[in-house]
Parts: sequence; C-alpha cells; structure tokens
Amino acid sequence: MAKVSVLTPTYQHSDYIADCIRSVRAQTEQDWEMIIVDDGSDDGTPDIAEAFNDPRITVVRLEHEGVPGLGRVYATALAKSSSPLIAVLEGDDTWPDNKLELELPLFDDPKVVLAYGSAGLIDENGNHYARFWYSPPGNVAQNVPVGAIIPTLVEVNFIVAATVMIRRSALEAIGGFWQPTGISYVDHPTWLRLATVGTFARSSHDLGNWRRYAGQVTTRGWFDAEPDRTPYLSDILVAAQGLLSPNDATALKAVVGRDPSRQREDATLARGRVALLEGSWRTAFRLFARVLIHAQPRNKAVALLGIACAVCRTDMEKVISLMGRHSLPSRRHRLSHREVKSQSWTA
Repeated sequence: MAKVSVLTPTYQHSDYIADCIRSVRAQTEQDWEMIIVDDGSDDGTPDIAEAFNDPRITVVRLEHEGVPGLGRVYATALAKSSSPLIAVLEGDDTWPDNKLELELPLFDDPKVVLAYGSAGLIDENGNHYARFWYSPPGNVAQNVPVGAIIPTLVEVNFIVAATVMIRRSALEAIGGFWQPTGISYVDHPTWLRLATVGTFARSSHDLGNWRRYAGQVTTRGWFDAEPDRTPYLSDILVAAQGLLSPNDATALKAVVGRDPSRQREDATLARGRVALLEGSWRTAFRLFARVLIHAQPRNKAVALLGIACAVCRTDMEKVISLMGRHSLPSRRHRLSHREVKSQSWTA
C-alpha cells in the first residue's frame, strides 16, 4: 500500500495533464499511487495519461457529465484508491517536487485531518507569476479548537486544492467529498465538513501550483455568483453549533446570512478586475462603482482600489498578489510572456 493516493479529476486537459503527471513522478517521496479520473474528454487527455505506462498510475474513463458530475468523479477516484492519506491534484495543476516530503510528516499528529499550505500561481504556460499565501492568524489557521476555522473559511476559501492532503478515515467519516446540489465544486463544502471533525495543519511552504487561465471551468465560474450556498452553509452552521463559542456561533450565523449578497459583490469585483486586465477601463469603472454603493466594508476597499486603477489605466493584480491573495496574471506579466492580448477571460 502506498503512503498517499493522488486523486486527479480531469477534463479536456491535454495541454496540461503531462506536466501534472511529471510533477508527481518527480517527487522526492516516491511512495505514491495516482488515480486519474477523466470526465469524457475528447481531446486525448486520458490517452496522454496512459502513455506514461507507469504501474503506479491508474486511468479511469467516465462518460462526460460535466460540472454537475464532479462529485461523481471524486467519489470514483476515492473508491479506486487505497492509501490512508489522500492528496488532491486536478489535471491542470502541478506540484513542487518536495510537496509530499514536506506534507506527509504533518500527519504524525493523529488529530490532524487535513493539511494545506501556500500555493504558487502559474499561468497557462506554467510560468509562475505570484503566490497565494493568505491564511487567518494564529490557531484559527490550524482549526484549533476544532471548528475555529469555519467562520473565516465560509467568507474566503483560502485553502487551495492543489496543496491539500486529507486523512482518509476522516474523509470517509464525513461521507467522502461533498458536492451539494446545484454547486459546481467539491472543495469548499468538503473542507468545511472536515473542519467539524478534527484539526488542520498549515505549512508556510508552497505545496501546490494552481494554474489560472481563461479557459478553465473554475475561472469562468468565478465571474458569476454561484447558486445560493445558504443550504449547505446552513448545514455547516448546525454541525458547528456544539463546537463554537456563543460569540463565534453568532458571528458565523451573521456570515452565512450575508453570503448571498457578498457572493454577488465578489462576482462583480471579479468582472471589474478582468475588465482592467483587458483594458476595458470604462466597464471596469462602472463595475467597481456599482459595488461601492452597497458593498460590505472589505469589498468597498477593493472597489475603491479598482476605480483608482481604472482612472490610471492599470490593473490591480500586483496589489492583490502582495496581499497574498488570489491574483490573476497581470497585464505586464501577460505582455512579457507574449500571451495573446485578445484572450478573453469572460467570453
């Protein structure tokens, strides 16, 4: 039995899956198995994966179901795996070569159910352009006491999937990866459920590289407010009641109540940031001004920065990256790496 199972959901990743696999094969810790589950790609993605002819790699082909079937893809990968620890690496992301060596020892503490770390951000061609290192301060980042991380994690999903490793027994205890009805992802709901059953471990090292590019599903979904997350957040609210202090429970209830409006604001801000990247200065100004009128304080600050950038005809990604948050490749980066200027993030 391998020390860790690498679960790799993939779809139309023919340009990236080879780099993904190479980053696993290059690990300084070689005791792993990799389960690649392809959601009916027609671009040769599973053929590329099978061509590596590595006995540690299993490729499973499913009929295409799209985003609604993401939970099925993860469940299939989990069922095919056998290790006590589960790592996540989607087919367009990569790992630094010491990821497993750095992260496996974090599970020497039996109370830890999930480990994560900082992430490198890479563009379509694999060029590093920033780091995502934000996390809440102190013990909250470690989910100590159990449940402490939940209010912050509801507001901002700062746990990048490519950096995550999970204890299988804890994952099975919560019913596996969770994709609530109408939601297009499994990571955030699953992290929240795990936060109710054990502590987390956070590394300051980069434990994954998150690729950001115009064509990916997660990028496109970022520009539109998700369907109402209140049902699954309400489930988490109930599960956390016995874990949180009265003050934290009240704060969490307020965060869940504000979530629909905050999501709409976040989607508008994302569109504004992309308008800056594409040089659509007037569009960006209008989008940021719209948020400024009714937004919560944190988003008002971002909107003010966006308006200033629109007036100065520059983007705001450098500022976002300096804050350790989720930035996109800046205009300067894209030009210096000869990316296609007409590439649209929202088309």
